Amino acid sequence: MPSGPPPTLEAALTTVALDPVDDALLAVPAAAGVAQFLAEGGKNLLIGRGANLRKWVASHLGRGPAPKPGHRPPLDLRPVAAALRFLPTRGEFEQRLLFERLMAGYVPLGARRDLKPPAWLHLDAAARFPRLTARGPRAAAAGGPLFGPFRDVKAAGRARDLLHKRLPLRPCEYDFEPHPELPLGLGCVFAQTRTCAAPCLARVGEDDYRALAGQGVGWLAGPRAEDDALPSWISAREARALIVDPLKDGTLLLYPVRAGRVLEAEAGGAPPERLEEALSALAWPAAEGPDDWPWLVAWLLAPRRKGRYLVVREEGPEALAGRVRAALH
Repeated sequence: MPSGPPPTLEAALTTVALDPVDDALLAVPAAAGVAQFLAEGGKNLLIGRGANLRKWVASHLGRGPAPKPGHRPPLDLRPVAAALRFLPTRGEFEQRLLFERLMAGYVPLGARRDLKPPAWLHLDAAARFPRLTARGPRAAAAGGPLFGPFRDVKAAGRARDLLHKRLPLRPCEYDFEPHPELPLGLGCVFAQTRTCAAPCLARVGEDDYRALAGQGVGWLAGPRAEDDALPSWISAREARALIVDPLKDGTLLLYPVRAGRVLEAEAGGAPPERLEEALSALAWPAAEGPDDWPWLVAWLLAPRRKGRYLVVREEGPEALAGRVRAALH
């Protein structure tokens, strides 16, 4: 069960009593950030984030503007709230990260109605006759090579169909021994229309068929051309990535990601002219921790997202810096 935010976040939060309310509001900055209302005994009441913390807090303490006709006013927490905790944030992604870390300490992921685990594509090029399948939220527990993330199984299925148009991998799940006159293959519409390499009919050797699957793995893991139909963040589930959060003053906040976990302890920042130096100092250590994929997918699909998500290849700081600058412009 959740037991509160991480110690580092706990220490960073500023706590103020809500009696009197007006004095408490003066202590809250008019800046972006995250905030939490607490009842007596430290019980969590509400966690939120806003572009203006003071306005957001005031709206839940009866100090906000009157609601528009026909709209329900925000919940007034004055009768039950005893204290407020808040933390200003510098950038869009930092705000989302701290919000999720704070929420995780009080609300289990399974109870979050606003988040859903993503879907994945599975393609094991080492199998005897590899096939591409769309898998749901439990795909990670089953193990194996996974590529994504996708919003849901339907989105993963569309990507699977796209790859089938590029490579004639088999769509069927049958077990067979290759033979030119195999009745199973002769009655298959995919084999008849030549949209499948038909390893069941021995039209392609096992090694050559696995080489086709290897091409699919290479395309899914990237890098891909800018005009490809798949989003640029699609890659292997265990891949390394870099999130770049640009600030108004030009500073770039850098967050390493490994296997879908944001490594905030390794995060850094720098002005654009010192980007290579900042990238050289980053690390992507393997570490245990929460699965950030559900909220990362929600952030990736946000319509007005400012930050950039770059899959990190085997490249040096100079090459990666060039990709960062190109993505921001």
